[in-house]
Amino acid sequence: MNQKKKPPIDNAYFYGFLFYSTVLLLWSIYDFVVNDVIGFQLPILFIGFALFLWTKFFYLQKKAKESS
Repeated sequence: MNQKKKPPIDNAYFYGFLFYSTVLLLWSIYDFVVNDVIGFQLPILFIGFALFLWTKFFYLQKKAKESS
């Protein structure tokens, strides 16, 4: 079994995104409960999530093309 380790930079991106999304989700829930309004937190969360998945998908596609 020859498994390659993930570079530490991938873990940093993941944990940064996890923190970012958790804080925005909690902030939007709090804002909804207190003010009965969904602010800009939720659209920012969805845009960030889409960008994260988009870059991860294209990075994996590029990596797959290089390896074949």
